[in-house]
Amino acid sequence: MPIIRSFSGIILGAMSFRNEYDGHTISDALEQVERLTGKCIKNLAGDRGYRGRKEVNGTQILIPVVPRKSDIRYQKSKMHKLFCKRAGIEPTIGHLKSDYRLGRNFYKGVKGNTINMLLVTVAYNFKRAMKALLGPILNLVRKAFEMLLQNSFSMKYIF
Repeated sequence: MPIIRSFSGIILGAMSFRNEYDGHTISDALEQVERLTGKCIKNLAGDRGYRGRKEVNGTQILIPVVPRKSDIRYQKSKMHKLFCKRAGIEPTIGHLKSDYRLGRNFYKGVKGNTINMLLVTVAYNFKRAMKALLGPILNLVRKAFEMLLQNSFSMKYIF
């Protein structure tokens, strides 16, 4: 189940496979993201367990390693930030499994796995979009009511 997530947290691509090795699924997942977004991913951060090619279809696959002594501080901090963001995918997978029922599939067969993965990612992205869009509006309404209450404005004049 490869999941490709942007830095903002939105899931760009997710596919379901039987029980395949990560190195065999990355090319299909990258093709899906390119087909959906129209952009090619240049760098992909993997985990330490990934063993395979270092480059797939022009996408460089980066794996965390111990920094060399010759690396300057900027290079070390840049790689550290990238891999810290990579580590953020694990809680996302946990939320998908617990909150969005990805832990157990209720549909039959390989097509059912694909449908389940599609529904889960759509629900996750929709919830994030609603939080991003409605958050500022709700804060504005909350501040307006707080201003009314602080100015001892009586509620009988509102209605």
